Amino acid sequence: MSSNNYSGGPRQMLIEERLNAAFSPTYLDVQNTSHGQKSDESHFKVVVVSDAFEGTRLIGRHRAINKAISESDGTLGFHSLEIGAAKTPEEWNKNSVVSASPKCQGGDGRGMKN
Repeated sequence: MSSNNYSGGPRQMLIEERLNAAFSPTYLDVQNTSHGQKSDESHFKVVVVSDAFEGTRLIGRHRAINKAISESDGTLGFHSLEIGAAKTPEEWNKNSVVSASPKCQGGDGRGMKN
């Protein structure tokens, strides 16, 4: 289930499909946070709420989300993924606050400017 009204581009739709298939979330929000044109689809923020996270530490949840979204060679295929929240439904019901995203500083993820 996606809570946003933007229908999204092909990459956003693929991310939503992969997260739905991997986690059967009770709540899913995939936001295109690209700072250029939305059609760039270079930056995404995801919120995933799923029973699949029960008994898994936060780092394991983040790794599972990255793995679900990654290409077969392990790369993301886009510049930036922010995991706004990865919670169980019980955790989400207690606190559904998702922090604002920081501004992208550019670069290639290794500290090198493009």
